Amino acid sequence: MTRKPVITVIGKSARNPGDPVPARALRAGEEVGKLLAERGAVVVTGGLSGVMEAVSRGAKSAGGLVIGILPGLDKRDANAYVDVAITTGMGWMRNTLVVRAADAVIMISGGIGTLNELTVAYEDKPTVVLEGTGGWSDRIRDIAYQGKHLDEAGINEIRFAKTPAEAVEIALSLAPSAETGKAVEREFRS
Repeated sequence: MTRKPVITVIGKSARNPGDPVPARALRAGEEVGKLLAERGAVVVTGGLSGVMEAVSRGAKSAGGLVIGILPGLDKRDANAYVDVAITTGMGWMRNTLVVRAADAVIMISGGIGTLNELTVAYEDKPTVVLEGTGGWSDRIRDIAYQGKHLDEAGINEIRFAKTPAEAVEIALSLAPSAETGKAVEREFRS
């Protein structure tokens, strides 16, 4: 039995009307979701608004499966395109679950919550940042060590993409092979 790759997409929410999600991020999110579904990936997001909703909408338009890992306890908080809503009651602490569910992570735009998810992903998940979508996605390269590491040790590396298609291709190529069952074994680091 072949397991489908699970790709988490993290990105800016639309919870603050005074800090809107850039239109280019929403367009990119929808395209990423669509491309992931077309390639047979299961899509995971935080299940709410903004980039999460755009990714979910794109995946559903291509017949994909969308899982939303919610911060609260009410499944009705999930955007309309989520197939499986998982409530946590953990608030922002659910960010760890959103990322840990993935075989690989794609970051689109992003505020402080997305930055938190990126730092969690960096430890042990292949991570691709889609540049040109605003927010932290357009600043990470400039502040990263050697333009690709979040720590001085430089053990893990962030990859960068310029287009939704490139981000999807990189993420799927870096995800542990579902067909062979081989997963990247890493020691849990605290």
